[in-house]
Amino acid sequence: MGGAVVAVVGARGGAGASVVAASLARAAARRRAPLCLVDLALVGGGLDVLLGVEQDPGVRWPDLADARGRLDGEDLLARLPRWGPVPVVSTERGGGPEPAALADVVAALAEVTAARSGLLVLDVDRAALGTGAAGAALLDACDEVLVVTPLDVTGVAGAAAVRDHVAGPAALVLRRPAPGRLAPAEVAEAVGLDVAATVGWDRTLAGAVERGQGPCVGRGAVVRAGRELAARYAGRGR
Repeated sequence: MGGAVVAVVGARGGAGASVVAASLARAAARRRAPLCLVDLALVGGGLDVLLGVEQDPGVRWPDLADARGRLDGEDLLARLPRWGPVPVVSTERGGGPEPAALADVVAALAEVTAARSGLLVLDVDRAALGTGAAGAALLDACDEVLVVTPLDVTGVAGAAAVRDHVAGPAALVLRRPAPGRLAPAEVAEAVGLDVAATVGWDRTLAGAVERGQGPCVGRGAVVRAGRELAARYAGRGR
């Protein structure tokens, strides 16, 4: 029994947490690690739009609104839309996860992850961190929280605020460019977290998403960062 559950949360709006979560999941899949990518945005257009699979059939959060109790994680995985090899639980424009269903769905997927020695990646909405016990319980279920932080002062301030909500292990994923020339070491010291990876500017990203290919095309900075993060969790168990 092994596996890991990793939450990815942005230090501020536009930090790129969903892109980092997707790149980690895709890279882990290429390492043949069983996994699932879960969109936990309370309100949003849906992670499936970013990935280019919004027209694909499969179960999404609105379909799971009545999910309660001990769920069959294997059955759920089989019913999800896929982004290449990655099963995805996505929100829709009509709504995100129901709070009552969220914990049971994530628990079922975490159980499968442990049984398969895989990786469960949670794309966490920052707003969920302010929901008291529910938000704390979600993060407590994770082996590590990655805080995606732009290299600017608002990113640093946001990362420090997120850190205050995280009781367990956490690390930074830094996003370039750095308009004020903040160095990664300065940000790490200010926030009090180590740096797990730094994502350089990727000129291919926007075009790939617009074409419906998703954020992990070619050999750009996003793909390289995903590989670095996937290696971090390879073989890590609970």
